[in-house]
Amino acid sequence: MTYFEKYIEENPYKSYIYSYPHKKSYRTFDKAFDLKKLWENRKSDNLTLYIHIPFCLNKCGYCNLFSTTDFNKDKMSKYVDKLIEEIKAVKNILDLKKESVFDSVIFGGGTPTALPKDLMEKLLIVIEKNLNIDFKKIFFSMETSPNTMNKEYIDLLKKFHINRISMGIQSFKECELKEIYRFETVNNINKSLELMKKENIEIKNLDLIYGIPSQSIESFMDSLKRVIEYKPEEIFIYPLYIREKTKLYEKCKRDFNNMTNMYDLAKDELIKNGYIQTSMRNFIREDMSEKLYPSYSCQENEMIGIGCGARSYISNIHYSRKYAVNQSNINSIINDYLREENLYYATYGYILSEDEIKRKYILKSILKVTGLDLEEYFKRFNKNIFDDFNEINLLIDKGFLIKKDTRIYPTEKGLKYSDAMGCLFISNEVNKKIQDFSE
Repeated sequence: MTYFEKYIEENPYKSYIYSYPHKKSYRTFDKAFDLKKLWENRKSDNLTLYIHIPFCLNKCGYCNLFSTTDFNKDKMSKYVDKLIEEIKAVKNILDLKKESVFDSVIFGGGTPTALPKDLMEKLLIVIEKNLNIDFKKIFFSMETSPNTMNKEYIDLLKKFHINRISMGIQSFKECELKEIYRFETVNNINKSLELMKKENIEIKNLDLIYGIPSQSIESFMDSLKRVIEYKPEEIFIYPLYIREKTKLYEKCKRDFNNMTNMYDLAKDELIKNGYIQTSMRNFIREDMSEKLYPSYSCQENEMIGIGCGARSYISNIHYSRKYAVNQSNINSIINDYLREENLYYATYGYILSEDEIKRKYILKSILKVTGLDLEEYFKRFNKNIFDDFNEINLLIDKGFLIKKDTRIYPTEKGLKYSDAMGCLFISNEVNKKIQDFSE
């Protein structure tokens, strides 16, 4: 057994690489970046706007996202006012007149719909007017939860032509939900799902988690079948991740063999019911119209993030505000943000070297069914990927990747072990910074 095979066997679900590098590798820049000068050099006028709302009614046991349960209406109002101030700064940074440079608007968190409806409406109006966004012409997505979604809120989002609503269900078993510190009732979950179905939301995304300690294969498959009954356009199935400083850290033991069996059964059930697998986690309904999806790709699209917890990407520069998991540190960062005076400079982030850009490109390619285009890689970097990264040869030799003509694709085995496969491409420098990270 090779080191890599042993590594997979011991922890196939170490981390979910949804962006590279992780924020734990970010540090204070030696010299602040003037954002107006930085964004003058943007590649295109098809930007993504990401808004981070850090408020949640409760903190899930596995969650290491930038979110807090310590808030009231006054604090949320102050936070929205600061977001508005930052949005107006972005208008000046991008030197917007009447044109629009955004083709997608994404709200994440936290739970964006934890914001009172009047504050959300106020924020959307400011985005529309200051950034010249016609919501009828762009892709608009919002994360939500069963406890914060109601008819009035959906009416507001439909007024702004919402395309996609993503809801974390995680399980239809209340005992399993409580075990991961989620306190929705199954009755409330069903009401929310019926509401979204009735209101004809274009894209409904539902999330489930497998690997909850008391969860059996039967109970997980029952939850999956109940999700499928609602025929959402998109389904994410996530393995349970145990992360440092979360409530489940050191309290929860996972059965990896059971989890991989759950993955296999879930994949087969989804495909049998007309879903197409796009990655280890993501399945989309076969008949779903592609026009409902944005052209956004972390490979190409530059992104402006607004608020604490948001990050921005332009060229080889990633920047954000500081990151934390501990609640008191998160609250301190939010308070610093509310007092922030200069919104025109980036002081914290990561400057990607050529090597890191290659690694990001690989991670955003080989973990998806569409794979990596070898000719495009050579065109971008003037290098042969097999010379750059011997890990690619290893993964092909071990059956995790397959080369077909001018592309490399993940095999079924590769998709199944995407998390472990992805960890091979995290650089020593990024790993060291992550290990040395301190809040």
